[in-house]
Amino acid sequence: MLKKILKKTFNIREGEMEIALLMQLYIFLIITVLLLVKPTVTALFLSNLGAEKLPFGYLLVAVVAVFTSYFYNWLLEKFPIKIVAMSTIIVFAAIFSVLAYVVHLKTVPPSILYFYYMGISLFGVLVTSQFWVIANIVFDLREAKRLFGFIGAGAIAGGILGGYLTSFLARFFGNSMVIMVAASLLLVTLPIIMRIWKIRVEQLNKYIKEERKSEKKKVIGSSVSIIRHSKHLLYLSAVVGVSVVVAKLIDYEFNAMSHSRFPDSDELASFFGFWFSTFNIVSLLLQLFVTNRLLARFGVTTNLVLLPLSLTVGMLLFIVFPELWVLILVKGLDGIFKQSINKAAFELSILPIPFEMKKQAKPFIDVVVDSIATGFAGFLLLFLIKIQLGFGYITFIILGFLALWLLLIVRLRGTYFEAFRKNINHLIGKKDKTSSLKSNGPEAFYSIFETGDEEQILNVLENIDTEIIDVFKDQMVKMYDHPSDRVKIAVIKKLFPFKNSYLLKQTKNVIEHSENDELVYESMEYLLAHSDEDQEDILNNYLDHAKDYIKNAALLSLARISRYNKRFALKYGIEKRIEAQIEEFTKMEDIQREEELAELMITIAFYKKKKYYHFIDRYLASNSKLLKTYAIKAAGLTRYEPYIPKLLKLMNEDDFREEVVQALKRFGESIVTELYNYDRDQVFDDDLRSYIPQVIQVFGTKKSVAVLNRLLNSKSVKVRLSAARSLGDMEEKHKNVKISDKRFKSYIYDESIYFGNTLAALHSLQKVQEEQLKKAPENKKQLEARKALLDNLAAQLELSLKTIFYLLGIKYPDSDMQLAFDGIINKTEESRINSLEFLENMLQSDLKSKLLPLLEYHFLNEKDTELVLDNQSEEQVLSDLIQQRGVKTKMLVLDYLATIQLSPDLLKLVKKLTRHPNEDIRDKARKVLNEK
Repeated sequence: MLKKILKKTFNIREGEMEIALLMQLYIFLIITVLLLVKPTVTALFLSNLGAEKLPFGYLLVAVVAVFTSYFYNWLLEKFPIKIVAMSTIIVFAAIFSVLAYVVHLKTVPPSILYFYYMGISLFGVLVTSQFWVIANIVFDLREAKRLFGFIGAGAIAGGILGGYLTSFLARFFGNSMVIMVAASLLLVTLPIIMRIWKIRVEQLNKYIKEERKSEKKKVIGSSVSIIRHSKHLLYLSAVVGVSVVVAKLIDYEFNAMSHSRFPDSDELASFFGFWFSTFNIVSLLLQLFVTNRLLARFGVTTNLVLLPLSLTVGMLLFIVFPELWVLILVKGLDGIFKQSINKAAFELSILPIPFEMKKQAKPFIDVVVDSIATGFAGFLLLFLIKIQLGFGYITFIILGFLALWLLLIVRLRGTYFEAFRKNINHLIGKKDKTSSLKSNGPEAFYSIFETGDEEQILNVLENIDTEIIDVFKDQMVKMYDHPSDRVKIAVIKKLFPFKNSYLLKQTKNVIEHSENDELVYESMEYLLAHSDEDQEDILNNYLDHAKDYIKNAALLSLARISRYNKRFALKYGIEKRIEAQIEEFTKMEDIQREEELAELMITIAFYKKKKYYHFIDRYLASNSKLLKTYAIKAAGLTRYEPYIPKLLKLMNEDDFREEVVQALKRFGESIVTELYNYDRDQVFDDDLRSYIPQVIQVFGTKKSVAVLNRLLNSKSVKVRLSAARSLGDMEEKHKNVKISDKRFKSYIYDESIYFGNTLAALHSLQKVQEEQLKKAPENKKQLEARKALLDNLAAQLELSLKTIFYLLGIKYPDSDMQLAFDGIINKTEESRINSLEFLENMLQSDLKSKLLPLLEYHFLNEKDTELVLDNQSEEQVLSDLIQQRGVKTKMLVLDYLATIQLSPDLLKLVKKLTRHPNEDIRDKARKVLNEK
């Protein structure tokens, strides 16, 4: 019963209870020992040496810690962390035993007090640091996020017991008994560490062990070098350093004012013990019932702000009321937040760092950085005491450090996410890529025009906006003499709005001597638009030219002009010319010049006479890529509605998709509503309909955004994925296109529901299959039909996940969402864990509450979560799939229904499908009914 309550209250999952309790007991004992020894030694130090000697103690701690860290790092290189941790505990237990004896003799020399004051400070940071390093080995990132709050409660409970025990023992048995009890309790942690290693660390899978071995080889250099080369570790070190300085300055004010009130050492130890324990009771309640919720809601780095913010408020209050009760409150805030929310958040903030780096860096931060900051605080206090500044001045200095602390946390937030990015990239083997093509402004364009190859020049021409053509116009005119016809065509198209005498002269030359039909046509269009000669004279020169391709180019130009000038059409007999060419090409068995035929189709399209459209229809199914491309282009130019479904069907062909999109674009924005109707009615299959958003996207208007929004409710996940991708592209290219936050969230909620429903359907059908296989072997057709349906659901699950991340990429940085997606689908569990944690820290609380349980369930196989998937019957699953899914799923369900006995409800649904707008579904439904 108790186990069940603990699991439910603290989100402890199956198989985690023993290790969580052992780790909690481990930290409980360490902090109990610390709270037994620290108040006692501090009270002895203050009673025998006075508060003014505290700064010297701080300095001693700093000096010894630096030397200790080098020795400690040497130990870590030579021995496993388990041996180092156990040895550390044995050494400190022996040191405490000796201190108990010395205190019992009631003659404690000042040198011994300095030694033990330094020793207790090192014990506090070193042994707790070892605990958290071990915790990083024992738990992965997601387990840590859930369990560190529960485990950290052990530390606070240890603080409570240690404080009250100190108060009781010091009052009735003296300080020597307090220290002896501490030494005894410390030794109890040894069998606990051995048990932790046996049940968890020794069971680490092969991948993690190999990963850490490889990391060890990569980590070269000292702790200082590792921290110096990591911005995240640098900021963590700075945060620790500033927080320690603040703590020591507050500690000095608190100790000095307390000592003036309680000069007796036993009475002072009892006072410290009482208040430390009281603070820890509040901290324990916070840790058990608030910490995890705050971490889940606001993330790691945001919660780091709570401690410095609360201390700032407390110190401002102390300026107004400079009394002991305010310092008790401030010290209480420090103790409450430091051991609960701040501690959990800090330990989680270092988790994105790879293990071997963390193993070296964390003890250095906890011991050396902490101790150097302590030494700095000591120097500062010595100076302040020497110049006889009162508490008021020290308080203002504390407020300055608190402001710096808050600023460092803001910077730390950025490096925290960057650390995740690097770690995920490292885990999935992905390197950061930087483009080799760098834009350096106009100078780069000039250089490419002078020395670039054909592809580079074409790329520059494509990317020069109309607004800046004037800047490069002279260089572009020169490019019309380039040997490449493709470059000449690109130049004349870009410069079409501008009249240039050199271009007019060169176009005449090109028309006469080039054999590239497109170049001849574009040059003739430029000539007709800008020449001082009369258009009729130009047409007279070329319409009956001896060269067919020039004559055809002139006819095409005539067709274009005739759209607005019927007099030209009649004067030059355009219909007779078109009919003559159609007849000529119809008689030809082997077309020698496809370009001429292609131009004829464009001519027909420009002239817009339906009686000639049959000629375009003929080549929409051509085997020639050139002719089919121009037939598509011509169909778009006609803007003839019956061409819309014909063009859409060609979207399935990769070679022609871009041409089809551009052809459909020519129908104008009014086409988007009709395209939406094609999806709504499921006239075409899912694959074909998934290209509809690409067409809608090219318009880049608010109406197209509205229709894409509606397509996000499509029954086909392929269509939704395509719509999400198109919306993301549109928002990037068209800054005026925005999606409301509320609508954006609703799309992700809906897609998350779809993802969960697909998971439930998949698991339900798999369970049905397992149960049926146990009873009796299935017939081959039924087995194959169900397998096809299961494979389809698995594919939909993947597509739905992509859709979710495309949508997330609209609101959050696209590169971050792509990285998180790559990490989640990666085969390694550590990569998935890091990616999920990265997401949890980036997403808003309402989004992650909907999405992350599904991802945990599916990718981490964490079935013991709050997520409950409906266990549906086979009939219910099939019924939902028929009604709520796309064409392909309906077809697969019908295939499966053909192999089983139909219930009345399923029979009714199949009959309904015989009236479906999609012809394939209607035929399949009738076939199923005929077989029943």
